[in-house]
Amino acid sequence: MNESNQPAKSAVRPWIYVLALALLLRLVSLAATPLTDHTEARYAEIARLMLQLGDWISPHITPTELFWAKPPLSTWSQALSMQIFGVSEWAARLPAVGWSTAALAALAWMLAGTLPRLQIWAVLSVLALSPLFFISAGAVMTDATLIACVMLVQASWWRILHSADAERRRFSRWLAFGMGLALLTKGPAAAVLALLPILLHAGWRHHWPVVLILLRDRWVWLICLAVAVPWYWAAELKTPGFISYFVLGEHVMRFLQPGWQGDRYGFAHAQPFGIIWPYTMLAGLPAVLLLLLRAPWLRFKQGAGTLSAQYREVGGSELACYALCITLAPLLLFTAARNIIWTYALTALPGLAILAVCILPAASLAQIRSWGLAMVLLLVYGWVFFFKAPQVGAGHSDLPLIEAYQQACGGQDCRLVYPAKPAYSAYFYTGGRLYAGMPGSPGAPAFKVVARLDKSSLPTAALACNREQCLLRDEVVAKPGQ
Repeated sequence: MNESNQPAKSAVRPWIYVLALALLLRLVSLAATPLTDHTEARYAEIARLMLQLGDWISPHITPTELFWAKPPLSTWSQALSMQIFGVSEWAARLPAVGWSTAALAALAWMLAGTLPRLQIWAVLSVLALSPLFFISAGAVMTDATLIACVMLVQASWWRILHSADAERRRFSRWLAFGMGLALLTKGPAAAVLALLPILLHAGWRHHWPVVLILLRDRWVWLICLAVAVPWYWAAELKTPGFISYFVLGEHVMRFLQPGWQGDRYGFAHAQPFGIIWPYTMLAGLPAVLLLLLRAPWLRFKQGAGTLSAQYREVGGSELACYALCITLAPLLLFTAARNIIWTYALTALPGLAILAVCILPAASLAQIRSWGLAMVLLLVYGWVFFFKAPQVGAGHSDLPLIEAYQQACGGQDCRLVYPAKPAYSAYFYTGGRLYAGMPGSPGAPAFKVVARLDKSSLPTAALACNREQCLLRDEVVAKPGQ
């Protein structure tokens, strides 16, 4: 028995190493790149302000301005991380690694008993190496939290379908718990992203009786509401008008009205119709590439029906159908949306990973060329995140300016002046001192940030520059021609 299992164990082990190295690489790269404006630095500053102000109900985007665009689950985790480890980009990004690991664990739980261990570890590795998932796994955004909550809901549905009685009721409770967390991550949008694949699958495979069982289970409703409603209730009582803006503005007008002018915290993205499809193809590499190469080969080289037979042999047609629903749901939801970004493709990636791995026979996954290519991709990611990303990130962050200011100031109380509203990274890296201004002490050096008019060259007197601005001594700025 042990001898017969040995080849399987030896085939699984490289994929375990791939996944472990991917998570380790993401963990050690957290501090390699500065917090970039606008997204990362903004969410990190919101978490820092939550910790500074001690307000764990209403997130703030400045000390006096509320942030109504997102519920606080991801912000809670980031603020808690900063409280434990100190305020830094590493602490701000650390929860994303945890949430992404939770998403992978939920996917593994879903596939246990359906796929062999080799395919499960390969699916997890393919998902972890998808560009968008890998980036989100160490970025200060809400997306890692979202994929973890959505994946828990969708994994619970799969387990519900393959269980009965007490076990089914237990899995239903997990689905409800995941739904409550999803509502605390991105509100109704997260609920739609979590439930749409389930409804598509239920309609396609005639699982409506199971859906009705869930709807009639009062504990499903009670658990979901008990997790989500207290914060919404407290937030509305504390800051009246929140629910109206959040539900109508952020979940209706944002997606239907190009260039929506009601956004209080950023700007609308007027994208072409259907942009979510190319976004998903980019976000889902290498799974998309594998599907594009393998599926036509099976169809035209081995005949009609070969593709379906491959999926039936590996995980069954039911799993292939559900994976397709997971993939298509966000694409169908956002095809007509104009105000979207590429992170909206994230919840499609688990389905893509399942479809990509199950299209391959186990013998192919066991070969060195399969996991060897994954290792090569890890090397590429290592080069990107340790060498290229820090250079690019420094151009989109005020950290170089703040570091130059601190070095030139030499521990004194120096004046620092911005010509306009500073970037969020400037607030974060000065510990929020810029909100009240930094007038400095008499006799201490003074510094000023100025816009870069010529992007091709640096001012000779600049202490540091990013893509948009440079730091100069204030007396230099005062001299004409400098």
